Amino acid sequence: MEEHGVTQTEHMATIEAHAVAQQVQQVHVATYTEHSMLSADEDSPSSPEDTSYDDSDILNSTAADEVTAHLAAAGPVGMAAAAAVATGKKRKRPHVFESNPSIRKRQQTRLLRKLRATLDEYTTRVGQQAIVLCISPSKPNPVFKVFGAAPLENVVRKYKSMILEDLESALAEHAPAPQEVNSELPPLTIDGIPVSVDKMTQAQLRAFIP
Repeated sequence: MEEHGVTQTEHMATIEAHAVAQQVQQVHVATYTEHSMLSADEDSPSSPEDTSYDDSDILNSTAADEVTAHLAAAGPVGMAAAAAVATGKKRKRPHVFESNPSIRKRQQTRLLRKLRATLDEYTTRVGQQAIVLCISPSKPNPVFKVFGAAPLENVVRKYKSMILEDLESALAEHAPAPQEVNSELPPLTIDGIPVSVDKMTQAQLRAFIP
């Protein structure tokens, strides 16, 4: 009986040791995965800090994509949108441009709310001056949204005209050549972005009725 009890105790100890080893292995895998994800994020900066970054390469790459090419041909606002979309694709982010204006507006509101929360956390935890700047160079009323830490936010607002002017110049340098005049009607645009009629709401369609 005593020998049987000792054998059973050894068996239980072996099971517990195996379970602990399994947990350690799982923790190691989880830690490695998290480290890999963090390393991937660190390797992909949100801004072009290295010298190999070339904005002309991004803007020229829009011609290879139907959506961005369509946007780029719609004027300054579309060109700005095309460059932004191409930048995201170059960094291999799994997102696509939302062509439906109503859905795009909802996405904009949701993502801006998330950006504000992330920025507040970043400035508080890290203690750095940081802002979010959103621009759409439409005329005569360009979109210029900036929010973040003071006084950097106020400094950027001070140079609003200069920033818009430099952005418009940069976009104009890479704008596609004007297309030949044809008999087809130009696409409808909302806030400078071309949109197909089947994706417009009734309220948006009424805005085009004289």
